[in-house]
Amino acid sequence: MDESQKTHIRVRGVALASRGLALALALMLGVGTLGLTELSYPGWVFAAGLTLIVQTALLVTAARGWDERLTWDPHFLYVPLLGAILLLNLYMLLAPELRFVILLGWFVALLFMAGLGGFRAVATLSGVMAVGYFAVALAVRRGGYALPLPFEAAVAGSVFVTGMYAGVVFERLRSDRREMQELRRRLADMALSDALTGLPNRRHFEEVLRAELDRVRRYGGHCAVAMVDVDFFKHYNDNVGHMAGDIALRELAVVMRRELRLNDMVARYGGEEFALIMINASGEEAAPIIERLRIDVQEHPFRHRDIQPAGRLTVSAGLAAFPVDGTTYEALLKSADDALYRAKHAGRNRIALAEHGVERTSQTA
Repeated sequence: MDESQKTHIRVRGVALASRGLALALALMLGVGTLGLTELSYPGWVFAAGLTLIVQTALLVTAARGWDERLTWDPHFLYVPLLGAILLLNLYMLLAPELRFVILLGWFVALLFMAGLGGFRAVATLSGVMAVGYFAVALAVRRGGYALPLPFEAAVAGSVFVTGMYAGVVFERLRSDRREMQELRRRLADMALSDALTGLPNRRHFEEVLRAELDRVRRYGGHCAVAMVDVDFFKHYNDNVGHMAGDIALRELAVVMRRELRLNDMVARYGGEEFALIMINASGEEAAPIIERLRIDVQEHPFRHRDIQPAGRLTVSAGLAAFPVDGTTYEALLKSADDALYRAKHAGRNRIALAEHGVERTSQTA
């Protein structure tokens, strides 16, 4: 989920809470107009104005992304809920006969924390709400309104206990949500990564290369692609076994990643074949990098390398550059693949460069 989506969700949450508070204000005004409660109209106007100020401030904060500075409130929940506590207690102070109805609004507000807030946060906010409720009851009683304090204390305690129970449930929901997010992340990694080597897989390689080609078309520049294949790898597997072959491929992935630049990409294309993308590199600029990689591989002390025909594990590579060797994804890969084919048939352990559609071979044996 990107930042714009997160901002939209937070703005929508504040807007939804604002509608709930507006409904509570409308209920207070309606009941007061009908004479069912002694509502102070100046007090109601003050509450409506304060609600407008608080909710507008919260809405602007969410819309402008200022909530990102609140590192202790990553989902922008605690600040809006503290504002709701302030406003709901003010409403109950102005219309004590409606305090139980207004109190229901708090439990509705808690639902915003489902899956996001943990036990400690929910219990703390519920405790603040319970203290606020009892403080309102004391203020109303001092104002001459007959309220049984033991009963009101029991209501406040019930608010806190209910909040704690909700905190337990929300903690479990948050844990399940985190596990689901981790599962999705792992599935995404599995969809784009090779399980054996940990390198990007063919699908990820294709996505990145197509995006890079689009970038070069739009802004200019260069891009080089190399297809790399392990020489006589079937011979290696047949003699030492597939498990040893897997170990060799993992080591090879480490060697290639070590040799490439930070912005370059190496992916396992399939079997013993690898594909490389070199960002902002022409064929002439990429060739020395691939040559160093080839030398590094032939000098690496792979286990059982002595059984190979040349007494070492080696690779061949075909290199093509965009746009001179191909103006589309398919044409570029075909040029690189054709160059690899020529490197193999020229004796292996070498690189072949496709230049303007004509391949030339380079080797350091």
